[in-house]
Amino acid sequence: MTSKTGIFVFQEPVSETGLMNVHFHRPDTWLTDGPVLIVLHGYKRNADTYLSDWKLQAESLNALLICPEFGKDGFPTPREYEVGRMRTPDRRAFLPREEWNWNVIERAFDAACQRFGATRNDYWLYGHSAGGQFVHRLALYCPEARASHIIAANAGAYSAIDDQRFPYGVGQNGPDADIRAFLSRRITVLLGHKDRKTKGGVLLRSPEAMIQGPHRLARGRFFFQSGKAASAKLKISFNWRLVEAYDVGHSNRLLAPLAAKLFNE
Repeated sequence: MTSKTGIFVFQEPVSETGLMNVHFHRPDTWLTDGPVLIVLHGYKRNADTYLSDWKLQAESLNALLICPEFGKDGFPTPREYEVGRMRTPDRRAFLPREEWNWNVIERAFDAACQRFGATRNDYWLYGHSAGGQFVHRLALYCPEARASHIIAANAGAYSAIDDQRFPYGVGQNGPDADIRAFLSRRITVLLGHKDRKTKGGVLLRSPEAMIQGPHRLARGRFFFQSGKAASAKLKISFNWRLVEAYDVGHSNRLLAPLAAKLFNE
């Protein structure tokens, strides 16, 4: 059996290096038919920190934990990470779908299954901050992804179900998306109730982002309501959930225990 905690590398065609590092933690009691949990880091690309923050939760869930590292050598800018590598570097045209980065997660899952002998055909997916942007867009633009429950935590902006231009909405000059499938996916929008900073840091302040709200808490609520309104208009079931952690701000470490409980429900 492989080591309990470490890093493995697999070939990744959309990375500019052709490779991707994946940090992992395997609980001693995890069995090959047990759950697989994929956790995505924020803009600092610090997968090692996220692995550390999630180790105890992986133990409590008895889940194989993998944290793909979208390092800046392979994914230099937000275009290549949280916005999905969907557009050309000048952002004037969309790349072919096979060059988008959502399937990086599918390939990381397959690589983990091969390495550890995991036999599940689905996984849990969590992303925080920039990772929260990534996972909700994966749900939107990669309907074939095998994630059974997606938690988008404390994202700085969203692709809302409205007519704003990509990537803030789905209405203007964006690629086709299966909105019905998106609204029916099991998605939890997880927000820190104290995540209300409006200055400093890397909070997006474009006009489109400001329409969603002055801070991350407001923007998460805006996104959730956009999905709820769209599902009512389309007369389809709405499978999202909004959860707010009242004593938490912009902290992955403090949100992790609550997120783990949500996965276990």
